[in-house]
Amino acid sequence: MRPAIVVVAYNRPQALRRLLNSLATIQGADNVPLVISIDRGGSQFEAVLAVARQFAWVFGEKQIRVQERPLGLVDHVFACGDLVDEFGAIILLEDDLVVSPMVYRYATSALAFYADEPRVAGISLNALWFHGITHEPFTPYLDDGDVFFMQVAWFQGQAYTQKQWAAWRDWRETAVPQIQPTDGMHELFQTFPATDWFPLKTKYLVDTHRFYVFPRESLTTNYGDSGTHVRSTNFFQVPLQTRRANFQLQTLAESVAVYDSFQEMLPECVKQLTDQFDAYDFTVDLHGTRSLANIPTEFVLTTQAMRHPLMTFGLELRPLLANAIYNHSGVGINFGRTTNLDHRWWSRWRTTSRYHSYFIRHQAGFGQWLKWWVGRSG
Repeated sequence: MRPAIVVVAYNRPQALRRLLNSLATIQGADNVPLVISIDRGGSQFEAVLAVARQFAWVFGEKQIRVQERPLGLVDHVFACGDLVDEFGAIILLEDDLVVSPMVYRYATSALAFYADEPRVAGISLNALWFHGITHEPFTPYLDDGDVFFMQVAWFQGQAYTQKQWAAWRDWRETAVPQIQPTDGMHELFQTFPATDWFPLKTKYLVDTHRFYVFPRESLTTNYGDSGTHVRSTNFFQVPLQTRRANFQLQTLAESVAVYDSFQEMLPECVKQLTDQFDAYDFTVDLHGTRSLANIPTEFVLTTQAMRHPLMTFGLELRPLLANAIYNHSGVGINFGRTTNLDHRWWSRWRTTSRYHSYFIRHQAGFGQWLKWWVGRSG
């Protein structure tokens, strides 16, 4: 694999310069095309074009492609993705990213390893660190691989083979673009604007039972510059893996760290880690984000309140699933019948408070903190 690097640029000259400067440090690239695609329109168009022209790309041919008319973010991203037909494989980067020097080594390894895996829809270059619904930390279960799998179309650095992108494009041509209540996705996806391709791509993953491959250590980070969907934020900043040159990749069949669009481990993977649920057809809802419409099974493993649970587990071990795997005693995680979920407001308040306390690690009050600090200083 020798994928081309394709940069999606629009109206952010400073961001583009920052990304290009980071690309100048990558390792393992030789005779690699760089395509800087610039959408028309925007008050900074000429400045963006000047940054692209001034950048010296020493690893191969540099191409600047200016769109003939303003496409908008979605169509521009899709047009850039279609360049797989020209190059065979691409690394797709939006202009608010910065890359690790090891990004090309990781991308080429992952693209080659998963090229013939039909259930892999694409390669993420970013390690998703938070739960998209609750915004609490997300920690995939540790196994002996450097990757995990999830039905979330994460956009902060991607890589595709021609086959992977073509399958998505073919599906898109006949798909209903709106997210429907029957799609088996969180209701929040129905609220995204039409200018965001992320929900539709996630719908594709769910509908076709495909997954993105995610690195456990990120090869890109996002500066959160103001743009079409985001006002300036540092929320998406993550540490970069800048030293590792070789990555331990696993097939979907080998990994237990396989997650659905709710960022919940698949039940068949849970059953590989513990036998206490073997007799049950169940749904995993450890982040407590599923509505009844999205729990299609008789039983559920959840942090939602429940009357008469068959099993309960504490909320101490990390990640959440470890409490069930190691049969950690206590309250906070319930396993039982879906019909016994307790949706009374005070039950929801209590379970939500317990869930958030778990993630802030039962943060000490001011008096306890002051006592600790004085004792430490003395």
